[in-house]
Amino acid sequence: MDIYIEPKKKYLAEGRKLIFIKDIASVYCHGTSAEKINGIQIFTVPDNGTNVFSISFLDIVKAITAVFPDAKINNTGEKEVLIEYKKEHKKNSKGMIIISTVFVALILFFGTATAIMSFHSDAQLPQIFDGYYNTFFNTTQHSKGILEIPYSIGLAVGITVFFNHIGKKKITEDPTPIEVQMTTYEDEVIKNQLDTASKKEKGK
Repeated sequence: MDIYIEPKKKYLAEGRKLIFIKDIASVYCHGTSAEKINGIQIFTVPDNGTNVFSISFLDIVKAITAVFPDAKINNTGEKEVLIEYKKEHKKNSKGMIIISTVFVALILFFGTATAIMSFHSDAQLPQIFDGYYNTFFNTTQHSKGILEIPYSIGLAVGITVFFNHIGKKKITEDPTPIEVQMTTYEDEVIKNQLDTASKKEKGK
C-alpha cells in the first residue's frame, strides 16, 4: 500500500498532550486506510517542563508501519515537525484587547514619527529646502509650504506603496515586505527550535 505523507513545519498543541498523525501531517492513500492513519497517535507531551519537541519523518514511518507493516511511505513535505506545547489559557477580554491595540498603535505612531524626524535632522532636510527656496524664489522664508506639503504627501504615498497596504486592504496581491521578513523570521525560528530540541533529545 502506497501512503503519501506531507508533514507540516510546525504544530501548536494548545492544551492537548496527545498528538496524532492528522495533527502534524496530511495523509493520502487509497481506500479507507487514511482515516486509520490519521488516528494513529504519534507523540505524547511529557510532564518534564519542556514545551518544544521535534518529530522526524522516521518517527512517523515507525508509527505507521507498526499498524501497516507492508506500507510504502513517501514523504512529500518536511523532514522534521516542530511541536510547541502551550497550556490552554483564557482569552483576554474585549476591553483589554482594545487597550492593548491603542497602546501598540501609539507606540508605533510616535516611534515612526521620531524616526522620520531624526532622519530628516541627520540629512539636514530643512537646510536643503532653504537652498531650494533661495535658488528658485530668492528667499529662505518657506512658510508657504510649497515644497514641504508635496514632500509630506509623497512621503505618505511612498510608505503606503512600499508596505502595500491601505488599512486592511492590500494594493496588490504581492506579499508585503513585512510578510516576507516575517516568513523568513519564522523559518529561522523553527529551524533553531528544531536544532535545540534535537540536541536535548540526543543529550538524554
